[in-house]
Amino acid sequence: MKQYPNVTPIPDSDNSNATSLSKFNVRSSSPSHRDLREFQDDRTILRNPHKGWYWHYIDNGYKRGAYRENHDPADHLERFPGLNHLYLRFDWGDIEKEKGVYDWSYVDGIMEEWAKYDYRFSMRFVTYEADGNIPFATPEYVFEEGARGFALSGGRIEPDYGDPVFLENLERFLEEAGKRYNGNPLIELIDLGTFGTWGEGHTAFGSDSIHPAEVIKKHIDLSKKYFPDTFIILNDDHINHRWNRGTQENLELIGYAASQGLGLEDDSVCVGCYADRCGYNTLRSPWLFDIFRENAPTVLEFEHYHMVPPEIFKNGYPFIDAMQRTQCTYAGFHGYPVPWLEREPYLTEYAANRLGYWYFLDSATLPPDVKSGQKTPATLFVENRGFARAYHPFTLKLKVKTESACHTQVIPCNNKLWMPGRITPVDLSFTPGEGLKGPALISVGLFEKDRPIQLAMKNGSDGFYPIGKINIE
Repeated sequence: MKQYPNVTPIPDSDNSNATSLSKFNVRSSSPSHRDLREFQDDRTILRNPHKGWYWHYIDNGYKRGAYRENHDPADHLERFPGLNHLYLRFDWGDIEKEKGVYDWSYVDGIMEEWAKYDYRFSMRFVTYEADGNIPFATPEYVFEEGARGFALSGGRIEPDYGDPVFLENLERFLEEAGKRYNGNPLIELIDLGTFGTWGEGHTAFGSDSIHPAEVIKKHIDLSKKYFPDTFIILNDDHINHRWNRGTQENLELIGYAASQGLGLEDDSVCVGCYADRCGYNTLRSPWLFDIFRENAPTVLEFEHYHMVPPEIFKNGYPFIDAMQRTQCTYAGFHGYPVPWLEREPYLTEYAANRLGYWYFLDSATLPPDVKSGQKTPATLFVENRGFARAYHPFTLKLKVKTESACHTQVIPCNNKLWMPGRITPVDLSFTPGEGLKGPALISVGLFEKDRPIQLAMKNGSDGFYPIGKINIE
């Protein structure tokens, strides 16, 4: 090699004079520490429950075929990354055309068909559609019995959402709906939609009437009464549409809804009027999500995407920013999923894992030698790179496998405390079963009943991921 006056040659040897990068890695300084980062996989799209994208399969009533009209009935969209559930947004009048006569066959048929492909469902029961072709989102018999309402142009009829006759009949309907769907494992959430235009919590494109917060509380109470075991989501328009009720009254409504355990939804992401006057992510009240996400998953709904100009869509970055800001678990859009996926494959893929929880194993501490039948201290470090925490409890299991035997035990933990953007230590202390001796492989797995929760790791098998080897004396 050519020599230069100010360049000092270092011979190839054992690199004893070179600084080892490992000295800066405190996680590798202990013989008990097992670094698992080389096994992480942030590329594979995982299929996990209670998180991801959703599709507006029924969008504002049976009579609106939008987003279903061009659908190939044989196509169950299994290629759509992270598609978790179908959103069924239909009218009270779709189900109960005659008093006391309920026809759930169409909804149940959808659920029966799509559940076979591991989809779940959410629901909104709507009472006013702002469409003269659908005058009786609230069944006609309710008005015939004397419920007050507003006759609007084009044949539209909007109910008075606080009218006693309306509420009495609505309660009977929700009681029937609750008997059918409350606590159903196929139902992710109920979207509070019995108040407002399209069930969105406002009275635009209708009477534009102002209802006191007490009326909205009654609608909250009815949903809570008949869906006590299901997440209920409040639309931010229940709050934002009527600050002129008075700031104090609105703040009391916020406090009441939060105290009842409701979550929050914004279904106006990238709607033009908000994109013009709100922040980059187009959210009107980002701070509201800081209150409600303690209770239940956050839901975001994108504008009808064929209507969004490029200067508002911005390649989807405002939508991603909104997901991050709200710690979003479920995201959807108005439109048929196939054109969306063809147009936005990378946005869809990027959000698929990040919506909700997304678990990586960072590292573990395991002593090299342990004694059979004695409790062994150990720690697992779990990283959540998703936008949100999980809202459902999962079971952590540890498996000890030797050449001749295998022992599995449940490790107490609360995965709902594994917060986004953090590495959380989990006490993994375990007791090797009697009779286990010699070299053993330690693996961990997360489960919802018998269903494995997929971790973002390369080397899993049957829901378990190896974290290290030990010797059992």
